[in-house]
Parts: sequence; C-alpha cells; structure tokens
Amino acid sequence: MKFTKHLVCMSFCFCSVATAQEHVHGAGSVFVVQDGNNWQMQYVVPAADALGFEHAPENKQQRKSLANLGHTLEQIENLVLLEGKCAQIDYSHNLDVFGTETSEHGSHHESDEAHHHDEHDEHDEHDEHEEHDKGHSDHDGHDEEHEVHHQNIEVSYTLKCTSQVKGMSFAIFDKMHSLQTLKVQWILASGQGSATLTNDVTDLEFN
Repeated sequence: MKFTKHLVCMSFCFCSVATAQEHVHGAGSVFVVQDGNNWQMQYVVPAADALGFEHAPENKQQRKSLANLGHTLEQIENLVLLEGKCAQIDYSHNLDVFGTETSEHGSHHESDEAHHHDEHDEHDEHDEHEEHDKGHSDHDGHDEEHEVHHQNIEVSYTLKCTSQVKGMSFAIFDKMHSLQTLKVQWILASGQGSATLTNDVTDLEFN
C-alpha cells in the first residue's frame, strides 16, 4: 500500500518524537495519522508496563510473558477499539530486542574482543593502552545497561477504514495494568489535536 508524502512525513516525525520522548514508567503514547481511508497508529509503552521487566527473559515465566505480549500485539483490537468500519492491514513491533539470541551474540562478540585486546597487551606490553581501553569498556557497558533498562515497547498498525472514525476506546489499560496515562496525538482529515487518557478515562471522541 502506498501512502502519500504527507502521511510518510508525519509518520517519520511521530517516530522521531517517540524515540526521543522521556521514558516514564506508567506513561505511554499513541500517534495517529489519517490519509483518506488509510490510518496509521503507533504505540510506545515502557517495557516495565507491557512486560513487567526491561531485559531479556531470564526464566520460563518471563519468556511466557514475552510470548503472550507478542500474541496480544498481533491484533489492534487488543489495544483499541475504533468507532468505525476498519480492517487491520499490517503491523510491526520491536520485541526482537529482547531476543536471547541477540544477547548471546553480543556477549560472544564482547568476549572475543576482550580476548583480542588481552593478547595485544601481552605482546606489546602497552599498560597505558590497556587502562584506556578498560575505561572505554566500562563506559560502554554503562551505556548498554542504561539502554536495556529503559526500553520501550513500540508497535505500529496500518488500517483501512471505509467509514468515518468518530472515536476510540482504549483497551490497552486492561492488558497493561500498571499503565496509568496514555498521551494520544493525532493528525486527521478533520484536524489535529492531543489528549491524555487514564485508566479511568479510556474513551476518546474526535470533534
């Protein structure tokens, strides 16, 4: 499906905002763009609210939680109900960042790199160089730990609506119980706006 340049531009801007937004537990965001009958929605929610943890699964229960979330995200109806005739065309998410294969590969790579530096230091006896590398390694490790422990779940949907969408009812609060607020921003044919919903106020009407 081909979107207009306007829709692609708005989607890119929303993705940039989603990436740069502050990571706050209990607070998520939704970005909605309409172009005729085509709609695009992106959810950004802290992993702590969506999963209960922000790292690769460490046990059977956490692996089950990740799998269950994957199933939940497959259908947009699990997160929101639209007041209109809409069909989901496509979706994507970033759950692969929690894959154990990626983590193991990263550890293996870091181990090989450390071994290479150890051999280099042993042959050349560059003690100062070793201390310098160690400092960078500690810094990189800190950055990686910060990124992993402040992870967002991102999921995007593409829909085709053959009738006017008058509003939305967000079921995401029923799926993610620790989620307290959801900031919704939209650009529609009728105009643009924003609203903040809570787990007590889950319905949104477009004026």
